[in-house]
Amino acid sequence: MKKFQANQIPNCISVFRIVLILIYVLLFFGVIQLFSLSPLVSAGFVFILAGISDAVDGFLARRMNWITNIGKLLDPLADKLLEVVVSICLAIKFGGPFTILSTIIVFKELIMIVGAYLIMSKSKFYVSSVWCGKLATIMWYLLLCVVHFFPAAEANVLLSYFLCIILILVMNLAFVVYAFNYASYIQTTKDAIFYKRK
Repeated sequence: MKKFQANQIPNCISVFRIVLILIYVLLFFGVIQLFSLSPLVSAGFVFILAGISDAVDGFLARRMNWITNIGKLLDPLADKLLEVVVSICLAIKFGGPFTILSTIIVFKELIMIVGAYLIMSKSKFYVSSVWCGKLATIMWYLLLCVVHFFPAAEANVLLSYFLCIILILVMNLAFVVYAFNYASYIQTTKDAIFYKRK
């Protein structure tokens, strides 16, 4: 029987985060209940726990050098699944701009997965984060905090809708910037090959 190795701990945490996604969905729609908390609040706490687990497994992997090939797959998979599933839950419950946001997130993740694979398999180019991408992440977490932990946001959806629309705009801007950066890289590469041949 193969002995458990310490470098598998981050992978176990990633698997735990994937399990939390299912628990989040069950709490969000009231299938199960966490103490006497409302479905939104209890689901919000599970989302926070998932975020903490993400930070912990990333810290352990880097600090202890517990980086494995399966971990390189599991960690981003858990992150993307969480973002997609949460956005779909919000779309089902609130509709409106949340449906648009969920659609954008789903297509964004598909494009990012395919694009990142094609880019990294054919070149040494890596897509680095940009300021609008980081802003979109901040806006995403702010929106989730408002939706989950402020009951008024459910009764008066104007605030959450406003944040959702702003997030959609920022995410579209980030996509344009990423696309421009990649196009610039392709053009620079072509120019370098052209001048090298000359």
